Amino acid sequence: MKKEMSAPLLSLAFALLSAGPAFAQPDSFAAAAARTQSSDPEARHDGAVALASIRGPRSVAALEGLLASDTDDRVRQAAASSLGRLGDASAAPALIAALKDALPSMRFAAVRSLGALRARAAVPALSALLGDPDASMRRTVAQELGQIGDPAAKDALKAALTDADEATRLEAADALAQMGDASGQAAASAGLNSANPVSRRRAALALARGGDASALSALDAAFATEKDRATRSALGQARSRLRERLGLQKAGASGPGR
Repeated sequence: MKKEMSAPLLSLAFALLSAGPAFAQPDSFAAAAARTQSSDPEARHDGAVALASIRGPRSVAALEGLLASDTDDRVRQAAASSLGRLGDASAAPALIAALKDALPSMRFAAVRSLGALRARAAVPALSALLGDPDASMRRTVAQELGQIGDPAAKDALKAALTDADEATRLEAADALAQMGDASGQAAASAGLNSANPVSRRRAALALARGGDASALSALDAAFATEKDRATRSALGQARSRLRERLGLQKAGASGPGR
């Protein structure tokens, strides 16, 4: 026989449910912040990661403190990444300062977080990094400038269309396409002939976003001869997307030759 809950217990249960998570659980910010003060760098790292899911100015301030002064590189890198995931634009100045860090992984984390924040204030500093000696940094910067979408980056991105690194050229072309600028179409069309299938797929995306009728012809020709299955699929999707943009196909319809 099922035993009924007494009136006092019912009242307590109702009170607990009414109080919600704040009553039932400890302050998650306090727990994460306490970890960032540990003498153990692993605990501080875990605290920085945890703060990424606890929105608010307290988390931003705690992470900025770690970014500026923690003695462990992994902790500072985690702080930079978490600031991007928080989505609070007030963190942009601290991340812009981190672009000058001596550690490459720190600079990469700062670049990605500034892109995630769509931090327009970072465009001058990021544009300058398109001249970085590291090609992987240049292509990452171009990609994040596309994410930010500020036309102030156009001149630097146009210069990157002649970069010695193919991936950087394609990221610059795609970034410009995202801004409605077709300057990168020639570089993207050339990328369809790359020996690297990843580059061919990236070129297809750039043309889908910003190409004209001649780009559609280039995509059709590339699709007809493509042997790599994943790249052929990407080319087919790019053709359909570009046809939609040019008004040659209804949204959601498959193009010919798919």
